[in-house]
Amino acid sequence: MKTPELIAALVTLTLASSTLVTAAKPESQSDRPNIVFVLIDDLGWNGTASYGNKLVKTPHIDKLARGGAQFDAAYAMAQCSPTRFAFMTGQYAARTNHTAVIMEKHCMPYARMIQPESNRSMDKNLFNVGRMLKQAGYHVGQVGKWHVDLAEIGPQRKELGRDYLAQWGWEEMKSSPDFKLEDDAKGVMKMTNAALHYLDTHRDQPAFAYLAHHTVHTRVEAPERLVQKYMDKGYARALSKQPKISERHCADFLAMIDYVDESIGYLMEGIEELQLERETIVIFMSDNGGLERLWDMAPLRRGKGSEYEGGIRVPLIVHWPSKVAAGQVIDKPVHIIDLYPTFMEIAGGDAGSHYLDGASFLSLMDGRGGFDRDAIYMHTPLYIPHYNKTPSSLIRTDDYKLIYFHGDYLHESDYKTVIPGERYELYRINKDISEQKNLADAMPEKTAELKSKLHAWLEETGAQMPVINPDFDLDSWQFKTSSRLDHKGNVIPQNASKGQKKK
Repeated sequence: MKTPELIAALVTLTLASSTLVTAAKPESQSDRPNIVFVLIDDLGWNGTASYGNKLVKTPHIDKLARGGAQFDAAYAMAQCSPTRFAFMTGQYAARTNHTAVIMEKHCMPYARMIQPESNRSMDKNLFNVGRMLKQAGYHVGQVGKWHVDLAEIGPQRKELGRDYLAQWGWEEMKSSPDFKLEDDAKGVMKMTNAALHYLDTHRDQPAFAYLAHHTVHTRVEAPERLVQKYMDKGYARALSKQPKISERHCADFLAMIDYVDESIGYLMEGIEELQLERETIVIFMSDNGGLERLWDMAPLRRGKGSEYEGGIRVPLIVHWPSKVAAGQVIDKPVHIIDLYPTFMEIAGGDAGSHYLDGASFLSLMDGRGGFDRDAIYMHTPLYIPHYNKTPSSLIRTDDYKLIYFHGDYLHESDYKTVIPGERYELYRINKDISEQKNLADAMPEKTAELKSKLHAWLEETGAQMPVINPDFDLDSWQFKTSSRLDHKGNVIPQNASKGQKKK
């Protein structure tokens, strides 16, 4: 845990330096709260103690949950970029075709399906969530992982510097000039300090601080004192920055979770010490499920990259003392696309002609009720070789989840065996969170009902669909091939054919 001395020092440094919705306008500027959205990278659904973590104590995150609402059925996309696109747009990936990680391309010319190409940059003119909040009178700032523009990995990001995010209407948040902290792995505290400094600097208007951490994504890096803490408890140190599955629950990874918890303590202490005129809402969420080789998602099935619960169900905590009653646990399914309309309702904003697939879930938390959406959907028409993923789509209702594999799927106990042919899997997800009993054959009427809804949704959104590959060759393709792209979208030559067997 963070020492009181560390908290005090850091706070001192901060102080030194799916419909179109129009929400009712707040009565005055002072009525509108600040909003801090903390998005953790690759933290599994059960990554905090309040969600079941037995290996790491997370007292600050648990306190956040006890003081607000914890969502037990919150969803993101299975990977980082698609989740961030969905947050920014308030739209499903099926509608925007933002389905892939911006710098990854899966080159498999002999696979069963030809996968559609994904959009890899967010339209500079899009009325994204930041522009909506800015129009509503908010300062909007971001620090950390952006990941919605392929060009960000090229020279343009460095050339534009702090003006890079301005292309989309955002400001880059910077830490206090006086901030100094040794051994701040992945800049966790520095970025948290930047959010606090942003709130402090912009006291004249409400502020939205998007705090997008790089941790707990690999490489595994945490302060040495925390790594040693878990080594002293008997956990082995990782042999490299990219541990193998045989090193799961290594001291370095557990220390990363611990450090995230410390940062939430620092954030909440800092907000209190700032004595801001307006209240500050804090939202804590992960961008996708945890990485299987580092963390066991049980009782959820699979992990990051997968359409099963371990890949897409994530922690979500909302802390807003004056509006959200403490101690709530909400099991209604919500999706990251719902944040845009939720923030819009809080801010009194207006999306104008920008279509929203999401719906504000504020009424779920403030006692009004009436959030009665029928289902949420996902569409990932790609192969993701390093996560053993084939093209799929799904629908999740309150009680059931139907997964549609478009043209091939993996053997249930052998991920190296890919079985040609489409497949439907039905789970009574409110009773079978581990997705162990496929009811598709036993419940043909329910399967047909959800199948019809899913395909109608795919058609309505204009989803880009995979198609059967005439060059499919079961003996010539390997489920391993993934390439990196440069900032212009070209496949980097040395990786373009890695692992691919010539026909």
